[in-house]
Amino acid sequence: MNRRQFLLGLSAIGASGLTIAGARYWPESGFTNPCFSHIPDELKQHPLMQKIWADIDAAQVWDTHAHIIGTGNSGSGVRYNPDMDSWSHPILKIQKDFYMNGGCITSDHEDETFIARMVDLSADMPAGYKTMLFAFDWTHNAQGEPEKAHSIFHIPNSYAASIAKQYPQYFEWVASIHPYRPNAIDTLESAKANGARAIKWLPSGMGIDPSSPKCDKFYQKLAELNLPIISHTGRESAVQGGDQSFGNPLHMRRALDAGVRVVLAHCASDGHDEDLDNHGKTIKSFELFTRIMDTTAYAKLAFGEISAITLINHAWVIKPLLQRPDWHARLLNGSDYPLPGIMPLISIKQLMRAGLLEESHLLFLQTLRDYNPLMFDFAVKRLIQFNGASFGRKVFETRAFFDNATTNT
Repeated sequence: MNRRQFLLGLSAIGASGLTIAGARYWPESGFTNPCFSHIPDELKQHPLMQKIWADIDAAQVWDTHAHIIGTGNSGSGVRYNPDMDSWSHPILKIQKDFYMNGGCITSDHEDETFIARMVDLSADMPAGYKTMLFAFDWTHNAQGEPEKAHSIFHIPNSYAASIAKQYPQYFEWVASIHPYRPNAIDTLESAKANGARAIKWLPSGMGIDPSSPKCDKFYQKLAELNLPIISHTGRESAVQGGDQSFGNPLHMRRALDAGVRVVLAHCASDGHDEDLDNHGKTIKSFELFTRIMDTTAYAKLAFGEISAITLINHAWVIKPLLQRPDWHARLLNGSDYPLPGIMPLISIKQLMRAGLLEESHLLFLQTLRDYNPLMFDFAVKRLIQFNGASFGRKVFETRAFFDNATTNT
């Protein structure tokens, strides 16, 4: 792969904006995931492995952000846009190839391979650790009609639920429901009854304006059911298309004002948005996230989620997050799987140069990543430290937050 192809690949998998400095991020671990399995004993017994799990109750650790990969070959109903298989759409094609390799997916048996890989990864984690698997609804238009041709991918709620029910020791599931759908309320009630722990939105990719009155009945029912929304905030690079302004963190105020618990995915750590309180001004999306988190009225409703913050174009936000210990009880960890398995996206040497990791961590982390990207993501975030500040155990022990969704309050 030459440098031009590498930079195109960075753009394709969500690291756009790095073309000028692209040479700095030439991937230290190569471009492809070796897809080793079963962490060897020498890694399991490594002192750093003991360190990352010290004082952690694994039964309370739920990875709050993981994507299902597949093609629907098993009859699951999963669908990827056909453009993702065509070199006429190189960005989409490269994205799919990276996702498949990052998840160690074998062609012709994609659905089955995904499940088998996730079970293997989960079996290597300490007993009790679980991963929350996301469904993903179709893009819908303003009238609430699905637009399948404009949807990049679709993961049915029924499929996510079925995996969690097949392997309850390893997985929970998160429903995805477009609020404009005529049957949105009935679908939401059904998802809750079927064990959904939250609702996942990608506003730009799904065509959702979270500040629209069209969402009000949905918000009312979410508050009644005590189900949180996990909604992408900030720029979305990995899923092409849609209105990027829908990811503005301030749009989620409508949900918060309705009493809905909102998890602001990625802490809006990439991109810029309009400051809706100062029209005509555009600032970093993270500054708008900060405003939400610092709003007293939202202290029990607004939460940040730290998936993807170790990616090369998000990592700048780690230090500001570490410097806000008053937020840490409201931060939830997620891996954004399969992204930790996509080798060019994360540079642990970059994190070391930023003073967040020690050089003695590198070999352990690089080796661990080849075997288990879930464990790798957890380890990186547990080892990160700056000026004595780190992410404490409560950032990782997220189960209680979602267990609250099982009963009304």
